[in-house]
Amino acid sequence: MKEWTKQYGKVYGIYEGLIKVLVVSDLDMLQELFIKKFDYFHGRKNLVLQGDVDNDDRVHVFEARGLRWKRLRALSNPTFSSSALKKIHGTVEDSALELVRLLSPQADRGAFNIHVYYQELTMDIICRIALGQRTTNFFNNPLVNFVSNLFMRSMRWPPFLFGHLIPPARPFIKWTFLKIARLFGLSGSKIYEIATDAVHLRLKQREEDSKRGIEPGEPADFIDLFIDAVSDEKIEDGSDFSKSELHITKRLTTPEIIAQCFVFLLAGFDTTANSLAYASYLLAKHPEKQKRLIQEVDEYCKGETIEYETLGKLKYMDCVAKEALRLYPLAAFASSRTCMKDTTLGDIEIEKETTVVADVWTIHRDKTIWGADAEEFVPER
Repeated sequence: MKEWTKQYGKVYGIYEGLIKVLVVSDLDMLQELFIKKFDYFHGRKNLVLQGDVDNDDRVHVFEARGLRWKRLRALSNPTFSSSALKKIHGTVEDSALELVRLLSPQADRGAFNIHVYYQELTMDIICRIALGQRTTNFFNNPLVNFVSNLFMRSMRWPPFLFGHLIPPARPFIKWTFLKIARLFGLSGSKIYEIATDAVHLRLKQREEDSKRGIEPGEPADFIDLFIDAVSDEKIEDGSDFSKSELHITKRLTTPEIIAQCFVFLLAGFDTTANSLAYASYLLAKHPEKQKRLIQEVDEYCKGETIEYETLGKLKYMDCVAKEALRLYPLAAFASSRTCMKDTTLGDIEIEKETTVVADVWTIHRDKTIWGADAEEFVPER
């Protein structure tokens, strides 16, 4: 896509099968897309095996659109607040310490593949904060292979390929695929079953505690946080979000809780593991940056554990993470939008159902934005 942008400019069109796609790296148009004309582009790009985003009771916040998206986001937002994240800090730290223990023997053995360790770390954390796992389970979790296989699927894999070439056939393709997946216990079906079992087990435990007069304690993970999620926000009725106000249903349904836990795997496993691997690679290639980062960590982190409040003091670490993500942006598909009704972007007419994709890679390495060293790893920028 980056090469096409060099050839055709900041705005050009392509086809994904029968679907029109507009690729944009013009910042003014992207501001219009994501902010000024959000009402026209509140739906993300439709995925081949995606459910009915308007009616499926298992839709998660990344799939939902319109009023349903506003409701799910309003209910999910408190789950990602500073106070909520602080409650799971100990769990994340415990998994991180286990990673350090496993990496220690590799220190004097030369080159090795650190990505597999990061996959184990991210899966361990996700399972502990969203799927009910109580202790670390490095290199013993079958979900790592299940989910890795999902992300290794090529877009030329038949269900994806035919779904793009023949969009009207998507419901049949999805129905057929899910039937086969359930029959043979394939990745997506297995993962969803685990999320379902974890949520139902927690709900049953809470019901039994309630009968015995036991009040719920502090949330132990995101399952608890989603169960407790309540919102007093309002959403507005109407496709343009500008008409009469309605109070939203203030709690997540059980299928919605399962879907929000499931999305942790979709949104967090591969992206986080890859980001950590890229950051490690860049630091290995730039020992002077690595040295500065180590000095900062040593200055603020005196013991084996790190207090939650200390994380905010690690400014250079924040710069390193952001610079790694600038050079290697992940999940670019999340920056795509579907046009919900005919409109314009800039002076270009956009038809309903057209997909608009932000060319993130080009923007992140644009020398007119970042300077002559845009291709270089410079956390100090």
